[in-house]
Amino acid sequence: MADQEHQDEYDDQLIAMLELIWGEGFLSPGGPEAVREIVKGLDLEGKLALDIGCGLGGVDIILARDYGAKVIGLDVEQELVERARERVARAGLSGQVEARLCRPGPLPIESRTIDVVFGKDSWIHIEDKRAFFTEVFRVLKPGGLLAAGDWMRGARPYSTDMDYFFELEGLTYHMDTLENYGAILNDCGFVEISLEDITEEYRAQAHGEYEAMKGPLRDRMRDTLGAEKQAHFVENWRALTIVLDKGELRPGRLRARKPG
Repeated sequence: MADQEHQDEYDDQLIAMLELIWGEGFLSPGGPEAVREIVKGLDLEGKLALDIGCGLGGVDIILARDYGAKVIGLDVEQELVERARERVARAGLSGQVEARLCRPGPLPIESRTIDVVFGKDSWIHIEDKRAFFTEVFRVLKPGGLLAAGDWMRGARPYSTDMDYFFELEGLTYHMDTLENYGAILNDCGFVEISLEDITEEYRAQAHGEYEAMKGPLRDRMRDTLGAEKQAHFVENWRALTIVLDKGELRPGRLRARKPG
């Protein structure tokens, strides 16, 4: 990853909103079930997992508590890392999970030390995917595994609907196609590459979230965020459903292995 200056983007209101929709400790869709789908069939007991983009720590708690992994979580936002540390401590997992603040750029991890690199919809913020996956390859042990989910894009140029969605999101996104992820992984030396488009799965979920925001969650959103922010996020989700319906936003899952 090319080193660069970073400005925090997840403020208190955005965090509150995302936790309201996706569950305590989660900043991306699906909560615990989405994490379980990414690691489905994997034996993580006693393995050292590196969660790149750990956010609030909800993912790391699941990997440690439910799968027996030892976890290092990395994030570039200090507020998120502090919240993750607090949540991990409350869960009684401080001896098993470590949340670290890091700068964008080379991973602050020794080479050939990690069993599993994990990511959950956070690598969308990384601009130089090739440099990033080169770093992932470096830190993995021989035979180590990459298992992740991310938000990806369709092959066509962005429409005005996609530009409007980005404007409402207010976050820095560097999206690529699932196919390009696969090509980059191959170029970096990974084998057993598996790519899964889950657009239809999340499309249905997002429509359900949008309806809930207009109905059952409306009062809680207003109480938590205020009327203005409530209206903003409802419009944000309307725009989200449009780009999902058009296939411009295409979430996916990926796995790959470093040769042993």
